Amino acid sequence: MQQHTRVQKSAKTGKVYVLFYEDDSCFSNFHPADFEAETVKKLVNPEMFKEEETLKFNCSEQYFMYHKALIVGDKKAADFIHNCKHPMPMKMAGRKLNMNRNDIDKWSEKSREVMYHACLAKFSQNLELRKLLFRTKDMILVEASGNDAIWGIGIWKEDPRAQNEESWHGTNWLGEILDRIREELWEKPEFQTEREEIEKETVETRIMFLEALKNI
Repeated sequence: MQQHTRVQKSAKTGKVYVLFYEDDSCFSNFHPADFEAETVKKLVNPEMFKEEETLKFNCSEQYFMYHKALIVGDKKAADFIHNCKHPMPMKMAGRKLNMNRNDIDKWSEKSREVMYHACLAKFSQNLELRKLLFRTKDMILVEASGNDAIWGIGIWKEDPRAQNEESWHGTNWLGEILDRIREELWEKPEFQTEREEIEKETVETRIMFLEALKNI
C-alpha cells in the first residue's frame, strides 16, 4: 500500500516537511471529515447572495466545490455537490462548471479564502484530525501532488525534490493554509489540553502517528 504521508528532513536546510497527497491522509481535502460551517456565499457572489447559512459537509472538498459552483451562480451544481457522498464526483462537478475568463479570475482571487474556511471548520470540529495537525508543529505541510502546481508543489512526495523548496514546481497553497490554521488553533485556550498532550510526545512518536497507514 502506498504511504499517504511522508515526513522528511532536508539535509540541506534542516527543515522538516510533511508530504501528503492520498485521501487516507487527514490533510487531504478528500479525507472524510464531518463538520458544520457557515457559507461564504457573499464572498464569492455578492450580487446573488445577501445572507449566509450554516450547512453540514462531509469533507473540505465539498465545501470548496460548493462555493466554486456558487461563484458562477449554478445552484443546481451546488446542490448536487452538497448532496454528494464522495469527493471525486464533487471535484468532477466543479471541473465541469461553465466558467468564463472573468469567473476563473474571480475564483482564483477568492478560492484561498474559501479553502481556509473549509479547513478551519474541518480541523476545529474534529478532535483526532486536529491532534494530527498539531503533531506537525514546527514542520512544513506540503501537498506533494505531481498533478497540481497551484494547491500543491507539482511534484510527487516520493520524488527527492519534494524536500527542497527551490525545486518545487508549484505554490503549495493548501500546505500554507494548513500551516496557518495549525498556528491559529494551537494558540486557542480551548485546545490547551491537546497542545500539552502533543508537546509531551517525542518527534518519533509524532512522525509515527502522521505516517500511520490509516489516519482516522
